[in-house]
Amino acid sequence: MKILYIPLDERPCNFYYPQMIASLKDELELLVPPIELLGSKKQPAALNRLWDWIEAKSTICDSAILSIEMLVYGGLLPSRLHQDSVEKLMKNLNQIRLLKQGNPELQILASNLIMRTPAYNSSEEEPSYYEEFGAAIFDWGWLQDKQNREGLTSQEKEKFARIEQELPQAYLEDYRTRRQRNREINQGAIDLVEEGVISFLSIPQDDSAKYGFTAIDQQQVVLRIIEKRLQRRIHLYPGADEVGCTLLARAYSQLTGLRRKIYLLYSSVNSETIIPLYEDRPLGESLKSQILAAGAQVVSSPQASDLVLAVNTPGKKMQEAWDNPIKDLTYTSDRNLRFFVDQIETFLREGKPVAVADVAFANGGETELVQLLDDTAVWNQLLAYAGWNTSCNTIGTVLATSIVGVDTSDRFALDYNKIYHLMDGWAYQTVVRRDMVNDYLPAIGASYYDFNGKEAQINQEMEHRIWATWEKLIRNSFSEWKLELKVFSPWHRMFEIGLHLALFRKKA
Repeated sequence: MKILYIPLDERPCNFYYPQMIASLKDELELLVPPIELLGSKKQPAALNRLWDWIEAKSTICDSAILSIEMLVYGGLLPSRLHQDSVEKLMKNLNQIRLLKQGNPELQILASNLIMRTPAYNSSEEEPSYYEEFGAAIFDWGWLQDKQNREGLTSQEKEKFARIEQELPQAYLEDYRTRRQRNREINQGAIDLVEEGVISFLSIPQDDSAKYGFTAIDQQQVVLRIIEKRLQRRIHLYPGADEVGCTLLARAYSQLTGLRRKIYLLYSSVNSETIIPLYEDRPLGESLKSQILAAGAQVVSSPQASDLVLAVNTPGKKMQEAWDNPIKDLTYTSDRNLRFFVDQIETFLREGKPVAVADVAFANGGETELVQLLDDTAVWNQLLAYAGWNTSCNTIGTVLATSIVGVDTSDRFALDYNKIYHLMDGWAYQTVVRRDMVNDYLPAIGASYYDFNGKEAQINQEMEHRIWATWEKLIRNSFSEWKLELKVFSPWHRMFEIGLHLALFRKKA
């Protein structure tokens, strides 16, 4: 089976993770455009060349997974920066309609984000004025929305009046105009579902909050979906960079006619009710959404399941992975990690596949869990692992890997996926990144967002520290493999890295 895939952007999480998952099945071929066609960070993709590639490849594919951000704006960051008219954007969107007309049998699955609203000052991924007025723009939207929905306290009214006076109206108008245009594309994508051009549409929410611009847009989009009775074909939930993996799992499920059955195992009695950082709803609700979007279903007993999804959460309060050495007390008092790992070990001993979604922290895996799984020597038996960025990023990645790979016999591909995510999501994001930012970068005159011309040196140091972390803490796992690793920085910053990872079986 052949699936055409257009990612959200060129970073490894969007470009490479789905390819890693597709490698789990010999019969599954994922056709991905050359990376140079996908733009670079804030530089939009070459859409004409990209569409030439799509038209050439689509005729031999069974399904297509399309990022509307990529095909309408030229990528994720260009969707937040463009000055294009609605007419031009709609013309770009119409290309999907033309693709379906030329390939009536092609099943098109698509994703279209609701534009995020960061709560901090930074122009790293936003317009230049967000460097100084980002927090004010977020607060303006938050207070405006809350005022309309519930009313403001006297203190909030004073804050709103102060922001109105201090925030340059030209910046606010630019931001609101772009959101309005993007919202029209959201509505246009819904229309494509209604027409049957898109068979399934995922609308992930990036960095969502209870009030504000994103919540306002979400409400309008939800009303449109309900009005058109498209709830089964359009799913809206927190997430973003995992969506390519999620839609790959769904496309695979549709093409094979398989709907995987999943039993959920949590590390705390509070797990389902915790609202993760950067998300707007209880984790249990997001998990349901991710499972449905991926084409799977939940079952109430492990015996009835194809696999167990073990979800490692906080006890009550979620922290950033960077705060790992100073855990909130509820990570211990409201959670029993030893019992959680013992249950995983029991399921594996009984022959039940187990995948681990490590969402105890935001932006990195949990060192204590990694060590416990190594001490019990179960890493080699686990089906999948991830622990990176937001909860839904991790959950979507693990689910897709599990859905596609649960019955694979390719031990190399399974271990490759696990080792990659351990090195990236845990060793780098949780351990190495903190030490690099606190100690190494200041010592060489670099910073989180500015490598000061020393990127090669920094990448080499990250590689060295990832190896040191791995060799120190992974003692009982993956011993059959010799590993080779090279690190690169796709967006020239510390937030994410890319790995060139190679595995070789050791000689007996």
